[in-house]
Amino acid sequence: GIAFGTGEHPTTRLCLDWVRDKVELQLENTDDDDDGTIRFVDYGAGSGVLGIAAAAVVRDHNQIKGRKQPSDTKKSITTVGVEIDADAIHIADDNAKKNNVEMKNYLPDIESLDGEALSVVLRAMQRKRNQGIQTLPEELNGPMYDLCAANILAAPLVNLSPVIASLVKSPGGEIGLSGVLSTQSASVVEAYSEFFDDVKVAGEDGGWVLITGKRK
Repeated sequence: GIAFGTGEHPTTRLCLDWVRDKVELQLENTDDDDDGTIRFVDYGAGSGVLGIAAAAVVRDHNQIKGRKQPSDTKKSITTVGVEIDADAIHIADDNAKKNNVEMKNYLPDIESLDGEALSVVLRAMQRKRNQGIQTLPEELNGPMYDLCAANILAAPLVNLSPVIASLVKSPGGEIGLSGVLSTQSASVVEAYSEFFDDVKVAGEDGGWVLITGKRK
């Protein structure tokens, strides 16, 4: 259906657990005297569920901490979704508003796309109803993200490995990838090992796996 990603599929569950754990870890490790901003990108955002979850962890953390220590500096998160499907972008933006979090969703940078994906994006940009949708702007398109989740499918994940790597902070930024069957994991691990250390299957649910790694 439109905007895949309800939170019930095994791959979404695997990614959601990874997102929550990693964002909580980032919150513990950011000093109160730095800007405290976590940068998170959901590549292939669908309904926006992973980015919304990341932003919600920070929102809830601030609310709880604010009640205990009102003078404390609030943590912040920049949450960006990248999605090839313009209908999904509308839905993800709407879902973020409904969940009272900030998450902006964009079409991918045109230069990062292959032939088939490029034609989909160009067609989407020509439709009148999509006039408000932008491609990923330059200031958000670079190796700045602490965390990148991508719940797509094995073949596109392999093809996108250089693109996803180009968005993740080097060194040390982390990826959580799913949409991959256990039988397909070796090809994804191999593709990402060029750019990331310790690329491995970190979880399994119903024959689907989560693959993680840390940027070289």
